[in-house]
Amino acid sequence: MRLLFALWLLLAPVCLAQDPKPVDMSKDSHYRLLLENDKVRVFELELRPLEQSYVLHDHNFLAVTLQDSEIVQWSEGQSPVANFRYNQGDVRFSFGGMAAGIRQDRTRDYRNVTVEFLNPKVTNYGYHADLGTWTYGNTGVPPPTDPRAKYITQLPLGEAQVDSVQLLSGDALPPPEQDVDRLVIAVTDIDLMNGSKRLRRSSGEIVWISSEQKTELKNRGGEAARFVVVELK
Repeated sequence: MRLLFALWLLLAPVCLAQDPKPVDMSKDSHYRLLLENDKVRVFELELRPLEQSYVLHDHNFLAVTLQDSEIVQWSEGQSPVANFRYNQGDVRFSFGGMAAGIRQDRTRDYRNVTVEFLNPKVTNYGYHADLGTWTYGNTGVPPPTDPRAKYITQLPLGEAQVDSVQLLSGDALPPPEQDVDRLVIAVTDIDLMNGSKRLRRSSGEIVWISSEQKTELKNRGGEAARFVVVELK
């Protein structure tokens, strides 16, 4: 079995040199639709060992990695040979308009949550006061490095904002300052209080919080809670 796996790894770049025709995420069996409304489509991607996906991204999108991973990724026209390492909770923003592929060459499953933004004004291109110019901003947010510390890091995306969050037991994420809808993506299992409502989700599960609910999110569990919040105007 190991010999066959090693042989496949040697032949894969040759066999996959010509990409198949890309399909929409909703047509790819590796993507499972979690939510769709007028602002986003949200999918869970799962690739088992030796599986690959090649989809067309018509819109800008965000990928949240759910466990430490090493995968092969390529864009349309590129060779499918470059390996990339991602840590649990890595958040990556990408521009749409082209096809992209992912292949899992390792012996464990790969999972992420992919958020497709239907509003073209969700972008990292804008005016950056620190640079005094219009340019492209950061394309991702790293996960927290200290599991014993509260962590909130923001990624501005025009008419959206992404918060990468780690709350220790009893810590809270303040309510949004503006009237925004919120998409919460659980990186680890979470047990939060959304105002007076309890919010429990397993890793990879999501919850949509409408703009009428301007509430804090408080960790009521005994362990650190890691999650991503996407705020949408």
